[in-house]
This record gives sequence, C-alpha cells and structure tokens, in this order.
Amino acid sequence: MTGVLTEAGWRPGRDAGDDAMLAVLITVTVGAELFPAAERAVREFHGLHVHPAADGGREVAAIGSVVDPREARLDVPSLNRLADSLGVRLFPFGRTDTDAPLAVDQHGRLLMLGPGGPWLLGETVHEGLTALAHGVAPVRLRAPRWRFPLPGDASVALDAAVRAALVAVYVLHSTGVYGARVLRLRATTLRGIGVVAVDEDFPLGPGSLESSTEPLIAEMTARLDATGAHASGCELTLTVPVPSGTEGPFATVECSVTLGNPAVGPALTLSAGLPTSLGPTAAVLDACAEAFAAWSGAGKAGRG
Repeated sequence: MTGVLTEAGWRPGRDAGDDAMLAVLITVTVGAELFPAAERAVREFHGLHVHPAADGGREVAAIGSVVDPREARLDVPSLNRLADSLGVRLFPFGRTDTDAPLAVDQHGRLLMLGPGGPWLLGETVHEGLTALAHGVAPVRLRAPRWRFPLPGDASVALDAAVRAALVAVYVLHSTGVYGARVLRLRATTLRGIGVVAVDEDFPLGPGSLESSTEPLIAEMTARLDATGAHASGCELTLTVPVPSGTEGPFATVECSVTLGNPAVGPALTLSAGLPTSLGPTAAVLDACAEAFAAWSGAGKAGRG
C-alpha cells in the first residue's frame, strides 16, 4: 500500500528543503507552533498531491490529499482548540480533496478534522496518507464511555454497590489507570424533589479490598441511618475518585456504580476525557473496559 505515495513523488529520505520551510514559516505567522515531529514530516512530504488509489474504497471512500501546511493555515484556531482537548501539540499539514484539514501531532501521527470531529488516520504520516488514499477507515477520536450492567440481581442493595465499586478499584489499579483508596457515596432520596441525604468519602481500610467490604457497608449504612434515609429508598452512586496527584489523561477518568434509579438498571460506568482516545492511554483504558466487560458478563466492550 505504498504505491500511492511513490506515484505522488515520495521516496525514502525525501527532503523538500526550502519550499517546505517557507510553507512552515508562513503557517507559523498565523499562530501555529512548530515542533520537531512536524518539521520532519513537512520536510519529507511537503508538496505531494496524493491521489486516490485505483483499488480505493476498501472500507470507506478513498480520498486524495495535498501536503502543504498553508492549505490548513486558516484552520489553526480550530486545530489549536483540538490540540488543547487532546492534550497534544498539532501542526497544520495539508488538506484532503474533501476540504478537511490535516494535522500532524507531536508523536508523528496524522489526524484529520472532519465535519464529524477529529479522526486518527495513522500512527505515522506515511500510514495515514496511504490509508486515506486506499479508503481504510480512520479511527474517530471522541471521549470514551462504557456502561456495564451489574451481574446477578443487584436490586438496590448497598452491599452490591460496594462490592461492584471495589471491583472497580481493583481493575483500575491492576490495569495501571490509578490506585484509589477512597469511595464516595452519594445517596439521593427517590421521593419528592430528591434530597441528597449523603455525599461523603469513605476511606478503604488497610489490607485487602475484600477485608474492606464489610466495614464499608457498615459505615455507609450507619451514615444513611443517621440521616433517616434508607438504601432501598435512594438512588445510590458510589464513585471511585481520582487520587490526588494523578496527572495527564488518566486524571479525566471517571468510574462509578449506580443503582436504585427506577429509570435505568444497576450499572457500572467508565468514562474519560478526549485525551484518552489516543496512544498508550487508549490501550490501557480499553484493557480496563475489557476487564469490566468480563466481570459483568456483558461480552466484548465497545466504546460508547
């Protein structure tokens, strides 16, 4: 699948030289920030017009592209906002024949900002331009969200929520997302306007997670009783808070267990911000979701 680039004039070691750097300088003047991966990519591919492959349309429509940062310079504000959302630097790279701007990120990946939002075309520029020309389906970048029904008959039992939340603590830790030592209980009464009866943190005890189960159930039950509320008359949400000091994409991860809501069944939800849709972080979060799916019996996890 390298023929389309060769036909467009690419070759190993290609360097567009002054033409590439002139395009970079013009693009920088409108607010784009140059970085090493972008400079290397522009030098190697600048000036190419990649046409759709003759056997294109393998998964989606085959699309041609022009590599010239100036072609996407008017999209710099949009690309800068996308860069902030993704937590990576982006540099304008060119434009598709369907008028969608292309950008290369600090890791050398090729992205496209289309009408449906951002898309990852390839882990390298070479791969991305080739995939575009052959009609290989890109990966849509969006904030991930999964919902897993609780296994068995969870009903509205507080102990079911606590046990599910401790499973979440274990999975998040074992997959390398983060290690939590606190659960947060929010209990909202189901009658009237829905009063928040409890909204507090409950630390996990020392030792194993299993040894924390009964003490947590007892502490939460006592707190509910002290407010005059009962688990059976409340919507219960147990959240696994992000530990203090967590940085980067994993700081956007949210995991909670909710039951007692008559409108939806008992479930564990996992969600995160847009930065987790790329690279190693995405792989870790996918592994986390697969573990939850196996525990839930929900089958293969799919990003929502």
